[in-house]
Amino acid sequence: MKSPPSLETRPTSDRLRETLFNILAPRIKGARFLDLCAGSGAVGIEGLSRGAAHATFVDLSRRMCALIEANLQTVGAADGEVEVVSAPASEALQRRVKKEGEPLDIIFYDPPYETDYEGVLDYIGEYAAGLLAETEW
Repeated sequence: MKSPPSLETRPTSDRLRETLFNILAPRIKGARFLDLCAGSGAVGIEGLSRGAAHATFVDLSRRMCALIEANLQTVGAADGEVEVVSAPASEALQRRVKKEGEPLDIIFYDPPYETDYEGVLDYIGEYAAGLLAETEW
């Protein structure tokens, strides 16, 4: 009997990614993109390929961060347009608020199955002014 698939990493499907970027298309050019729980980095890399100016990839797993870095090399992403952070999503957000970096335009958050996502969403809501650029959608 086959073992069930690992629930550690649940990749965002190609179809969902296509739908997401069809919706974001008018806003992606020049955007600063944050891919939380990035896994392989496919969503953030897609953002870069569609014209995002910068993407930050956050994943708790050092192994996944190494994979993201390899994938970024494969697609030829320039160092200035990417950042890879190995940390829990909530910690990466807290660091970002404290360091007051350039505001983000898009935060994509698709956590693994057994993640306490409510705390991260609450934090984004509470600190949106310190995280997100002011834009009119």
